[in-house]
Amino acid sequence: MDTTEPHEPIDPAVIAEVESDLRAQLDFVHEQIRTLTRNHQRAVFLKQVYAGDPLTRERFNWLAANIEEYRGKVAELKEEERLLTGWLDRSRQLRQDADAA
Repeated sequence: MDTTEPHEPIDPAVIAEVESDLRAQLDFVHEQIRTLTRNHQRAVFLKQVYAGDPLTRERFNWLAANIEEYRGKVAELKEEERLLTGWLDRSRQLRQDADAA
């Protein structure tokens, strides 16, 4: 995206709405990380509880999803968090620049 071209004026209500949406998305990502971390901790503990006993496919799949896939899922959410935070920062900067002009 070319950022050197002049920007047309944007209604402040639209800017506020966009920033609110980005904050809501960021809050949702944070909640997903908390839930994922809690489920991971539960799965690690349940794996110890189950020890070497045979598991149903459902329990096995749940453990696999919450232990083996944890790092990849957290990495994806952390990247989304990084992007949303950057977009919010850029939005604030653009708003400040427009206010100063």
